Amino acid sequence: MKKILYIIDDGKRNFTYERISGFCETIHKLDEPVNVYIFRSTGLGEYDDAHNQGEYNIYHLPDFSEFDGIVLDINNTSRRRENVFGSKGAAYAVAQAEKSGKPVIGIANRIRDFYYLGIDNCAAMTSVIAYLHEDLKITSFWFIMGPPDNYENIVRTEALRNYCVKNGLPAEPDCFYAENYGTETGTHGFRKLYELHLGKLPEAVICANDMIARGAIEEAARYGLTVPRDFLVTGFDNLDISAYLSPTLTTVDQFRYGLGEPCLEIFQKLWRGEEVDRITYTPTKVIRRETTGAQKPSDTKLQERLAEALEADAAVEDFQNQLCEIQYTLPECNSIIEMCHCLEKCIRSFHCKAFYLVMDSRLYDYSNQIELDQDTGIIQTNRVALMTEGYPETMELIYVWREDTGSSQPRTKIKGLFPTFDTEEGGCDFLFIPLHFKEEAVGYLAVQDCVELLKTRNIAPVANTLTMAMRSFFAGKRLEYLSQMLSGVSMQDNLTGLYNRLGYHHLAQQLFRRTHSAGEHLGVIFFDMDGMKYINDTYGHACGDDAIRSVAMAITDNMVGDTVSVRYGGDEFLAFTPAPDVAAIEALIQRILKSVSVWAEKLKVPCVPGVSAGYVLTDPSSKKQLKDYVEEADGRMYEEKKRKKVKR
Repeated sequence: MKKILYIIDDGKRNFTYERISGFCETIHKLDEPVNVYIFRSTGLGEYDDAHNQGEYNIYHLPDFSEFDGIVLDINNTSRRRENVFGSKGAAYAVAQAEKSGKPVIGIANRIRDFYYLGIDNCAAMTSVIAYLHEDLKITSFWFIMGPPDNYENIVRTEALRNYCVKNGLPAEPDCFYAENYGTETGTHGFRKLYELHLGKLPEAVICANDMIARGAIEEAARYGLTVPRDFLVTGFDNLDISAYLSPTLTTVDQFRYGLGEPCLEIFQKLWRGEEVDRITYTPTKVIRRETTGAQKPSDTKLQERLAEALEADAAVEDFQNQLCEIQYTLPECNSIIEMCHCLEKCIRSFHCKAFYLVMDSRLYDYSNQIELDQDTGIIQTNRVALMTEGYPETMELIYVWREDTGSSQPRTKIKGLFPTFDTEEGGCDFLFIPLHFKEEAVGYLAVQDCVELLKTRNIAPVANTLTMAMRSFFAGKRLEYLSQMLSGVSMQDNLTGLYNRLGYHHLAQQLFRRTHSAGEHLGVIFFDMDGMKYINDTYGHACGDDAIRSVAMAITDNMVGDTVSVRYGGDEFLAFTPAPDVAAIEALIQRILKSVSVWAEKLKVPCVPGVSAGYVLTDPSSKKQLKDYVEEADGRMYEEKKRKKVKR
């Protein structure tokens, strides 16, 4: 069984999915058993750095050395210069691929000395301008291009400049505009160049892809201009879009669905130890249509593709309606499993074999997310336990839906991809999608048999919808936990039932303020157990716990009315009680000390634990704070300990 790792940054570009779909379909047809594992991210420049870090973190999930071949389809990531990527995710993937020692193919991108598979961008773009110049006798151009730091765009732009220089055509900087691969680039580019040239049009506008060409045509229409009457337009890349635009768009067909076959051929030759050329070019063809004056195509294949496009649009609309309904339902779910069941309607429309949800179990550990500062009583919320690079060993398989068996909730730990995501028969594909709260890794989705899903591009909105619902869900759970802490559930010490330090900071402070405002005295008593080390070392820590309980129960029995009793530390206790004078406090301490022996006998403690006590009476006319009185009582308790030690 061969395993191929496919790393992709799709950039929400249509043709990227065509490449993967063709690759997966080729895998399915092979006689040799091969599985492909696709790790998909979408890190875009318009997103903040934290979001992109969370997206690219999916590349940290696989161990590159566990695969027999690696495909890097990361042409959508920015490049500062040759082989230096602006994206940390892309840089990490390239470094790991190189470190793995396995054969690596760069799709549509020349990376290091890896194998290259893709079109000859220079020749393909040259064929476009040559067609306009040599066949149609065009001599003036505008060029609206894609991202300046994108490999394919760089090569295509250089090809256009070189052709113009070689053939004496104008190619000054004011003829070029570059932004991204979206429709808005065509809109902005045409407007900018039109205004810069004071409304004087070129004979043709060459665009880096069909989306840009579409934007340029639409913007020209706002000026009352039409194509091809006023000027010609060419696109590049997205053949389906160009086929049903009006007018139909002249473009370049890259035959992307056929990319899988040569890619697998390269791997198979390398696995057999055969020599393979470092560069393998795939074919391209200029498709002449109405935007350059050609006749509107009437061939059967185009009509079939248009019908398929309309059918796909209808399917997307149905899916969006399902997703809209789910977006209203998800916030009402009381668990992540309920959310997954809610998504099942969408999952079935994926036509996949299996759907998995893996999450970091620490999301449920609210005690690590909400912390109490023992010194100040201040509650802090954080998510520092979640990783921002890689995935921890606390990842759990939360939910599984299979086409043949339905849904289940395994709740099993996942320490690696295999054997959870693996099959022996071959011809299978797995798609992995990151789930994250900005830069923090929450988990990931995995889909088996994802070809249909890749064609419809529905996984991204599902992942985004689920992530938003999960973020709201866990934020609500943290608030519930915080509310429980403040309501007193978490103010109690688990061992003794007394209040803990949180109770001290909130309840004892309230009692102090009340007595102070009423002009009353508050007795502050500090207890510390004697000889706890001896009890633990001699009889064990379980016996030591019972000794602590005996003191706590003695305090509880004798503290009545408006009082607060606190386990302040391991074997330290605080008691707060309104008291008219010192005599009342001393009498209370004696009753508590007598009760200790009673409770020690009840709990079968082998020896009665000793207890030292120090106390102070607050002065309502003083400006001292409660912590000052606690420190004073603590000091007097230690004086009592010293006196006992001298007597011994």
